[in-house]
Amino acid sequence: MKAHIQKVTSSRQSSFVYRVKADPRFARGWHFHPEYELTHIQRSRGRRLVGDSVENYRDGDLVLLGPNLPHTWQSEDLAEGRPQRHRAVVIQFTGSFLGEHFFERPELKPVADLLERSQRGLQITGRTRDCCAEGMLAMRKLEGFDRLMGLLGILDLLARGKGDARTICSSRTRASDPSRQRRLDRVFGYLHQSYTEAISQPEAARVLNMTPSGFSRFFRKTTGKTFVEYLGELRVSHACNLLIDTDLSILQIALRSGFNNLSNFNRRFLKLKGVTPREYRTQFARAMD
Repeated sequence: MKAHIQKVTSSRQSSFVYRVKADPRFARGWHFHPEYELTHIQRSRGRRLVGDSVENYRDGDLVLLGPNLPHTWQSEDLAEGRPQRHRAVVIQFTGSFLGEHFFERPELKPVADLLERSQRGLQITGRTRDCCAEGMLAMRKLEGFDRLMGLLGILDLLARGKGDARTICSSRTRASDPSRQRRLDRVFGYLHQSYTEAISQPEAARVLNMTPSGFSRFFRKTTGKTFVEYLGELRVSHACNLLIDTDLSILQIALRSGFNNLSNFNRRFLKLKGVTPREYRTQFARAMD
């Protein structure tokens, strides 16, 4: 997937962007922009791709992304046979939207530290997430100065709740140069269309007309992960959704997720999720009781 630069525009009445998205699907292409972005998922599920991270997301997901960090949300149908709109609250702002050195003031050092940490993306959890989500929704009824104070209050909450912030990316990822990005676009497109099938690194290398060794170096340098690691994450992410949303057997899920045998699936799943597929399904079922 190619990370397209997105132009974010604010109105004359506001120095930052606040909007509530309600779309049949979240399927914006792989993109980036110079603004920070805070996104709260009200109603949606699917796969969240940020930098070198591939993770599932559901209702309540809250993330803060730093500038020029490639990302996209790929939603899935909420219910079979009943199209429903996916909803999210999104806030976007530049680092200088209140002045070039605003966040350098001593009183705002915790917020400055938060924004620095967001360069690798942050997923917000726990009570901090709940309070921030409530504040973001309340901002819809505010205007002008009150809405601005609402945003600053949320940033303060995020900064004080740093224990509830988990880093998303394993390395700092920025939009790369155009030539490298075009090649990454082609191989990502191939992987995200074919990851449930039997594909190999030499096959992926042929997509870019590269040797397997050259492709291996390129992929790791660009994404921070090996081809096998990235492909495994895509497949395990898909398997998580099947474990939650279907009654398929573990073997059926392994095969439908692109794994050629059950032992390899169990080993890869345990390494990435810390539990076996069966334990993952059980834990989710208990959480929903």
